Amino acid sequence: MLGAPLLSIKDLSIWFGGGGRYLKAVNRASLEVGRGEIVGLIGQSGSGKTTLAMGLLGLVKGYPGLWEGQALLDGKSLLPDMGPLIIKKGQDRPGGDFQVEKRYIPYQRAHKRTLKGVLGRDIATIFQEPKASLDPFYTVGEHMIEALERNLDRHEGGAKTPGGLKGLGVGLLKDVGLVDAENLWGLHPHEISGGMAQRVMISMALCAKPKLLIADEPSTSLDVTTQAKLLQLFLRLRDKHGLSIIIISHDIGVIQEVSTRIYVMHRGSVVETGTSEHVLSAPKHPYTASLLDSFSRFGEKLPAPPTDPDAGQGCAYREMCAAYRGVLNAEQRQQCEKLKPIGQAESLAASGVSAGMGDWSKCHYRETSKAHGPGTPSHSHLEVLMAKEGSETTLVKVRNLRKRFTQGKRSFLALNDISLDIPQGSTYGLVGESGSGKSTLGLSLMALQGVDAGTIDYKSEDILKAGKARMLVLRREIRMLFQHPEGVLNSGMTIQDILAEGLEREGDIAADERRRRVSEALEQVRLDPVHGARYPSNLSSGEKQRATIARALITKPAFLVCDEPVASLDLAIQSQVMSLLKEFQRHLGLTYLFISHNLSLVKILADRIGVMYMGYLVEEAKVRHFTVAGARHPYTRLLLASTPSLDPGIREVLAHYPDVEPVRLEGGCPFRNRCPVYLANKSPLCETTMPPLVDIEVGARVACHFPLPGG
Repeated sequence: MLGAPLLSIKDLSIWFGGGGRYLKAVNRASLEVGRGEIVGLIGQSGSGKTTLAMGLLGLVKGYPGLWEGQALLDGKSLLPDMGPLIIKKGQDRPGGDFQVEKRYIPYQRAHKRTLKGVLGRDIATIFQEPKASLDPFYTVGEHMIEALERNLDRHEGGAKTPGGLKGLGVGLLKDVGLVDAENLWGLHPHEISGGMAQRVMISMALCAKPKLLIADEPSTSLDVTTQAKLLQLFLRLRDKHGLSIIIISHDIGVIQEVSTRIYVMHRGSVVETGTSEHVLSAPKHPYTASLLDSFSRFGEKLPAPPTDPDAGQGCAYREMCAAYRGVLNAEQRQQCEKLKPIGQAESLAASGVSAGMGDWSKCHYRETSKAHGPGTPSHSHLEVLMAKEGSETTLVKVRNLRKRFTQGKRSFLALNDISLDIPQGSTYGLVGESGSGKSTLGLSLMALQGVDAGTIDYKSEDILKAGKARMLVLRREIRMLFQHPEGVLNSGMTIQDILAEGLEREGDIAADERRRRVSEALEQVRLDPVHGARYPSNLSSGEKQRATIARALITKPAFLVCDEPVASLDLAIQSQVMSLLKEFQRHLGLTYLFISHNLSLVKILADRIGVMYMGYLVEEAKVRHFTVAGARHPYTRLLLASTPSLDPGIREVLAHYPDVEPVRLEGGCPFRNRCPVYLANKSPLCETTMPPLVDIEVGARVACHFPLPGG
């Protein structure tokens, strides 16, 4: 990093609470962002990443009882002078440092005055859910005009006319890859995809010509191909506009793709900093190594990080440290057991260097790598996770399923002659981009949505012909897990009441039996029965998802439709939930339809995978065939290559695919406008005839006129 940093944060603390009882959301954290630099901020949910960034912008919710430190943007403070707001001082904190409690409401007002002219101008923000940030009553153009009008002083005079504003707005939309910007201008947020909405948000941020862009989990809700395009967009914006970017994410693959430097946070503290190359290839802190393990050895039971790193003697992370267990000698291990490592603030003060210089780790032995293993899942481990083959009984049989939707004057087939079999006790993975028809198929299997043609046989019974009374009985056996537990768990009911509700259809059950069944369901998902008395708002994201699994299991089902059940969770919690699902399958004989846009995630649980595109099933095979080299359909290879990876060779595969939006084509192969094979030979067959789904080898089907050679 050359010259003075654009953003400099030093010894920042945001503690919630008061009266000596604090939640250390951010605990004496320091970081720097250079001009034109992309910095990654990573850590599990609850590590303090978002609180740090949103706290600077005055967007923190709650009552922070302690707030101190320094934050400078281009030399100008982002925090008000807290001197007049201090109401008491003490020495309650570890190490004898001063504690500062402030008047909250006066502080907020002072902070708002300090940030005036900075928010939305020098600093812009994009959030995780773009459609929650866009007004559903405004068109894309109206959003852009509003953002431009607030920043007219940063644009040339010609932009102040209505035509000039639209021209400037269209140009900004094209800058972020929305090539059909003129047509998008009049559309509302619900009429565009999630990836398009995210890029509209970025365009609005660029209206102010900001110096710094903060992107908070910008790719979590996007499918892998849209995610890959977004990350490349960040690189282009940095190069074209000299934009500095902070990317906040729990996904190491996302951070690795674009960041030059990384800050790792846990329990409010920065525990490691360094270049992306050094941090990801040879982590110097056990917690960073554990994050890499979550990414590379998904599904294994790994040591958990400490819940309170400040408690007890010695390094709280030593039990998860590969060096402590196998490299350090007895004397060195004794130091790890007796002395706590020097924190970031103390280390910076002692060395006199800035927060952005060099590699650093909160560790006694920083030069010793804490890496546990390779950066890709081992095949032997995946074989352990995969279900045992052997069941030839088909539990669910789908034949020629068709579903057409109408939007205004336009209609399209969301499901086009879908046929597949799901054997009992196995997992069928269903992958594809947003809008491919995955969730439509899942809802159809639950009989929660009507279809236009086809059959769905469950245990040889066509559920589409079952009456209402029969479906009430079948729904005890056919259950569904949704992506967002907040939409499933009633916030006004306790967990035990939510679970007991599922038993109502079994008739009168004695109170003691009901309590036993609820406790049993909670214990199955590794939740203490005392959690039953809590409300959903009192649970973490991982606990909420486990409660929704318990809600599904309490009726003792045979078939679960899992629709993106872990997409919004961090890697460690994803691993826990996926391991639970696999354990239930082994011990309870459950059968799953596992829906996701992340093919690498599905590979961990599935025995067989189907790939959907624009309502078509375009490839189906056993899980071992689904590698970048082994994919037979060009679209499958694109999905696999678009998944964030620590393998630099993946970018070479993506270079063969054009950067175009998926559109519904009339006639022929629906993927041809994005297919490198078609674009190379322009075969008329691809333009006129939809390729049928045919067997190309035992257990593998592909719908492609020119299938790729398997590797």
